[in-house]
Amino acid sequence: MKNRNTLLSICTLSICLFGFSQNDQRARLLLNQLSETYATFESMYIEFEYVLDNRKEGISQQEKGVLLVADDKYILTIMGIQQLYNGTSIYTIDDLNEEVTIQEGVTGDSPINPLDMFDFHKEGYLLQWDILQNVSGMKIQYVKLIPTDPESQTKYLLLGINTTNNELYKIIDLGINGTDTTLTIKEFVANSSIAPNTFVFDESKYSNYYIDSF
Repeated sequence: MKNRNTLLSICTLSICLFGFSQNDQRARLLLNQLSETYATFESMYIEFEYVLDNRKEGISQQEKGVLLVADDKYILTIMGIQQLYNGTSIYTIDDLNEEVTIQEGVTGDSPINPLDMFDFHKEGYLLQWDILQNVSGMKIQYVKLIPTDPESQTKYLLLGINTTNNELYKIIDLGINGTDTTLTIKEFVANSSIAPNTFVFDESKYSNYYIDSF
């Protein structure tokens, strides 16, 4: 269950609907440039680090993961769990518990969708221009995103963008319950060659697994 919660947390970080206020023209322009940059890529390979911290509860968790995206398909792998989306169905493969969960009839509008990481919409948050950091020679400009929903479990998000190439570097989610999650991109490769069967689920590989479909 802990593994599944972490996977869902990463996907939630990926689903950021970015709203623009009238006084944040620099932030508006930067996010537009970011969105336009990723729209030109046919495929993306991303290695990332995921960190969850809650000092009050004494919880600290750090994991590494990989996300492969092509068109409207993706494979997300972390903590022994792989989530494959072939454009219509989501396959969640849990190697630790030898289980496969199949969610059929899923569209690109699924509420848990890493593809939305680079699809920025104009509602749900107010923007503020935040700090500029120098990280290993990279100029990382942060934009602060404040939820407009009073029931949001997030105080605010910080989105770090590499201003040299308009690529995403970091997402920080500060929760109202004291839990902070951070996703940092460690490696990014665009437009790499992908085999035709990459996003095809081969059930024969999981003959010993419990398979649940709904």
